[in-house]
Amino acid sequence: MSTAKIKFPLHDTHLKKSLGILRNACILAIIAPLCFYVFHNAPHKSKYKAFYSSYDPIDAFDRMQSGGYLTSCPKEKKESKNEKKK
Repeated sequence: MSTAKIKFPLHDTHLKKSLGILRNACILAIIAPLCFYVFHNAPHKSKYKAFYSSYDPIDAFDRMQSGGYLTSCPKEKKESKNEKKK
């Protein structure tokens, strides 16, 4: 029987581990912004598009004015039909 010693592969283990970590970091640096765009920015973009496609600024201004939110524009008092006839 030969008494051969088992050699462990220690040559370039630090380099291999460092390159593996660098590879994972590069992959994550590419994937993370893509995921952020797909799952965060794209839904926000579509929500803004849907909101502003039917947004009427005059109607919003009228709602704020009638609700008393605008101090520079007093509330308009709507006259009833009976008062208009007199």
